[in-house]
Amino acid sequence: MPGTNEAFSRVKIDAQLRDRGWEIVDPNAVRFEYVMPDRTKADYVLCDRHGRALAVIEAKKAAINPAEAEAQARAYAEQLNVPYIFLANGHEIRFWEWRTEAFPRLVKTFSRRAISSARGHASRSSAIRCRSRSTSASSSATTRPIALMT
Repeated sequence: MPGTNEAFSRVKIDAQLRDRGWEIVDPNAVRFEYVMPDRTKADYVLCDRHGRALAVIEAKKAAINPAEAEAQARAYAEQLNVPYIFLANGHEIRFWEWRTEAFPRLVKTFSRRAISSARGHASRSSAIRCRSRSTSASSSATTRPIALMT
């Protein structure tokens, strides 16, 4: 069935992020396939204007309920020490402040308000910076400050 794979969902998620002001073409603002400390990959990591990780997005294909990715996304959030998680499949978005809420809740979009409030927590909650990986396999990751939203 066309349009049911994760790649199709990501096209929709990218558009939803752009609609909310995320600069997805800036590789230092929104990271794709971000390699975690345990070598797994988060689908997206959203970063603030100082390069600090704020939230993870776990993307699933449209046929999968995004809530089924809770454990996977929480593991990423724990590794990055970020308070916010989005679970999405292109049709549905769930938002979860996993440290204070028992379950993710359905939202209409990638809330700018939730991410803005995360900025206040970023300095004490996240030491992980969004990194730009060099094309050389032997190079280590470097930290760069970013401009996220205008």
